[in-house]
Amino acid sequence: MNKDDILKISRVENQNRDIADIEISKLGIRAGWIVTVCLAAMAVVLDGIFFERPAYEILFAVMAGLSVVFFCKYAKLQKRHELIVAIIYGIAAIAWFFAWMIQIMNR
Repeated sequence: MNKDDILKISRVENQNRDIADIEISKLGIRAGWIVTVCLAAMAVVLDGIFFERPAYEILFAVMAGLSVVFFCKYAKLQKRHELIVAIIYGIAAIAWFFAWMIQIMNR
C-alpha cells in the first residue's frame, strides 16, 4: 500500500474532512462552552446581588445544555456514568425550568 492509497482511505473514512480541522473545531467548541458556563454563573450571581432575585432562566439553560452534552456522550460511548450525569443534569434543568415558570407567574 503506497502513500496515495493510504490518503485515499483516510479521506473516505473522514468524509473528506481534515482531522486537524475537526480537532480545532472541537477545541473551539469546548472553550466556548466553558466561557458560556462561566459567564452564565457570573450573571446568576450578579442578578442575585443587584436585582435580588435568582436567575432561574440561566440555571435552566446551563443545566439543559449540560444534559444534552452528556446524553450525546452517552449515545456515543454507552458508559453508564455519562447516562447518570445526563439524567442528573436533566432533572436539574426541569427543576430550574419549573422554578422559572413559578417566578414568572408570581410577578
